[in-house]
Amino acid sequence: MLALSAVVLAVCAVGMIFETSSRAFTSYAPIEVTVVGEHSEDRLVADRRGSSIESVRIVTVELPDEVRADLQSDDLAVGATATVYRSDPGAVFEAPPARPGALEWALCAATAAAAIALAALSVRSMRGPRRAVV
Repeated sequence: MLALSAVVLAVCAVGMIFETSSRAFTSYAPIEVTVVGEHSEDRLVADRRGSSIESVRIVTVELPDEVRADLQSDDLAVGATATVYRSDPGAVFEAPPARPGALEWALCAATAAAAIALAALSVRSMRGPRRAVV
């Protein structure tokens, strides 16, 4: 059971580290776009009181290469020209997302350390008690 827990925790740690490092090293280039449409979507929104489904405003923007993308915005007006940020993978944001902070990196390190500790504990428990040689 300890070994299985160590494997699951290690997989979680690898996933967390991959996601956090990809957010840390993604660059965001500012580009000029034209807002061509808007609609609303129901999304799950979480806050201090819990989570609920709320309607959010989504605008459709046309990029310089004539590709269209959707992004959540309360400020962009249809027909306006605006500066948005495009990530390396192609996602579009009204403002560049915040980089991971020290707390997120610490959580990644703690999860990896816990996986290593569980793995060591499971190996030690499988070996059994040591016998003294007399």
